[in-house]
Amino acid sequence: MVRTVALITILLLGDAALGLSPARAQGDGRPALRVRLQFANPGGIYDPGRQRYTSDYFVYPSLFNQLVRWKPGTDGSILEPELAQQWTVSPDGRTFTFILRKGVQFHKGFGELTADDVVFTFQRQMTHPAMSYYQQSQQIARIAAPDRYTVRIQLKDPNAAFLPGYLAYIPGFIVSKRAAFQYGDAFAKNPVGTGPYAFDRLTPGHEVVVVANDAYFKARPPVKQITFAPIPDEIVAAEALIKGEFQVIWTRGNAEAVKLLTQAPGVTVTREIVYTSLRHVAFSAQFQPAQDARVRRALSYAINRQQISAALPGLEVPTDVVRTNKVFGGSLNVTRYPYSPEKARALLREAGYPNGFHVTLMFQTRSPEDVLASIVQADWRAVGLNVTMDPTEPVRAFDRRQHLDFEATVVSQGRPADPDLSYSAIFYSKIRGTPDSGDYIGYTGVDDLILAGRREQNRQKRQQIYEALLRKVQDDLPIIPLSFQAFVAAWRAPVVRMANGVNNDFLSDTIQVQK
Repeated sequence: MVRTVALITILLLGDAALGLSPARAQGDGRPALRVRLQFANPGGIYDPGRQRYTSDYFVYPSLFNQLVRWKPGTDGSILEPELAQQWTVSPDGRTFTFILRKGVQFHKGFGELTADDVVFTFQRQMTHPAMSYYQQSQQIARIAAPDRYTVRIQLKDPNAAFLPGYLAYIPGFIVSKRAAFQYGDAFAKNPVGTGPYAFDRLTPGHEVVVVANDAYFKARPPVKQITFAPIPDEIVAAEALIKGEFQVIWTRGNAEAVKLLTQAPGVTVTREIVYTSLRHVAFSAQFQPAQDARVRRALSYAINRQQISAALPGLEVPTDVVRTNKVFGGSLNVTRYPYSPEKARALLREAGYPNGFHVTLMFQTRSPEDVLASIVQADWRAVGLNVTMDPTEPVRAFDRRQHLDFEATVVSQGRPADPDLSYSAIFYSKIRGTPDSGDYIGYTGVDDLILAGRREQNRQKRQQIYEALLRKVQDDLPIIPLSFQAFVAAWRAPVVRMANGVNNDFLSDTIQVQK
């Protein structure tokens, strides 16, 4: 994976020079931080098995660990051990054996992590259809604990994406069996993991507070407390960091906010273009005009993607391809849809819509989706469509997408590491109706290729399968690609350095602070 990473270090000053006094936890010399929650109010579900919202997932790596994780600073193709100190894979790609670290403790006195907790974590997802990753967990044939520190997982079929796309993703976060039984359905509000921070509370003001796990098996956290607070507006978030009200924020899609941050003394800014995070237009399977591929192609030709670069300079990379050749599983040797209003009008006439049709365009009330929706609206109107805008709060937009309660929508979808994650989330029909189906749009044309890509163990042959899949997707065009996302992270004293996660996750265990 090729990433564009620009590191802009403006000036890093000490607390005294900045006139700041970062909050210090009472009775502890370590600082307490305020971090912007990415990028909406919390949904309040802190059980990985029931995960629904990106804002909640942003907190998960602080609370939980996985057997293996994507190595920070990589594209997800490199894995590193976490709760498993080592692992082996059978030659047929079906059996995975993990040796656990000894002495790892769960939060709040719930005891040592053992193989029984790992088996429980995956079995509850395999056996309960209400779990968010129930469908994905059906690939597991059996899971067992030969002894207290050994876990063996056998798959029904080989799956080359199992380690990077399942165990290192959300379903791989390990929970305490004892705590899950004690709290029952309330576990989502009382999560217990082994991570660097323990859940403290969700406040009425929609802030999530976590406190240091001083028994953390990697190292004692250098920060005593982290408060995740939502700030919907990008400019407000940037100003809050500059003023010292926050110490870490993520922002995106707002050139003015990024300008403020890069010009502010004492602020470190990183910009990263993530070619596995796609912004696109999706259509409900219930919206009749868009069931005709000629209409979808017409609407793609109608979009002048260069306007995206002009409106969001340096923050979006325009694309008319679902997956670029810059990442594994992508290609540019596919059908393309360069800007052509003439081709758009001709295809609409051919499909029986010479005068266009009415469409309601839903978008999330955050940047840059609002900017992208405005560009799409103007370009579609120019070829004869009557476009009504439908701004929707992000959590509500997720729920509406899952229930196909829209006609067309601008969507941001990020699935790093293995291409199976992204392709399956949008195009695999068996995800339909599951709690994790918020990105699925009713397309069934590449199910066989998705399965073939999982079963093939040779990377070069997998690439060939995914190129065939992408050619099919680009011909049928069930979604209309718009751009790849750029994320901007910024921090100030007392934070000196930190690493972004593979999908721009917040990895609290990588934070370094001033001594």
